[in-house]
Amino acid sequence: MAATLFYGKRSCPAQADRDLLSQLLDAGCEIKYLCMAGSCGTCRVQVLSGGEHLAARTAAEELRLPADPQLRLACQAMVLASGDVRVVQVPP
Repeated sequence: MAATLFYGKRSCPAQADRDLLSQLLDAGCEIKYLCMAGSCGTCRVQVLSGGEHLAARTAAEELRLPADPQLRLACQAMVLASGDVRVVQVPP
């Protein structure tokens, strides 16, 4: 089954073992980011659905984000499996 990333009105094929940010940027999505290393929090997204298709939160995410499991850093959230993931960017 093909997996898809949804971001606003845009979508792109989801690729396992790649982070959300790089995939969204490759698809031409307008997502704010700065460091691409999990230290700034600029690429914060809310996972609306499909969080089970992402790897567990990283140490950088645990440090920068509240305990809400729906909040992720797009540069740190790795796609694991084939399944749709829907995210929206939220302010840091």
